[in-house]
Amino acid sequence: MHKAHNKNMAKTWNQFMKGLQARAKTGGAEHVRTLRALRSHYRRMGQELAEERKKLGMSQERLAKTTGIDQAEISRIERDIVDPRLGTYVKLLEGVGLGLRVERVHKGAIARPRQVSGRRVGR
Repeated sequence: MHKAHNKNMAKTWNQFMKGLQARAKTGGAEHVRTLRALRSHYRRMGQELAEERKKLGMSQERLAKTTGIDQAEISRIERDIVDPRLGTYVKLLEGVGLGLRVERVHKGAIARPRQVSGRRVGR
């Protein structure tokens, strides 16, 4: 059981999305809705990070120095070219003074992700 858990944890975001795309082609409308919702949700994450960074008057270069994450990677994340690992996203949020709350939801709720919202750390 432990090995299966580790194997599932090793699955990358791209592998997950490719599997979801394959199921959407054959699985019908529910899988298509889930795929569209996830794409939209994660696209907003990068956009919201960029908006928060700009509100602070912070350049990508400064955020890179603050977080240790390459400026080019930050640019790709903000433009939805790559999907960051959770640890990378958390570092970026912390770099602009935000935190991340994760909550467990029923499987069916993933098709209806809520608005991504950051919360200022220390408030």
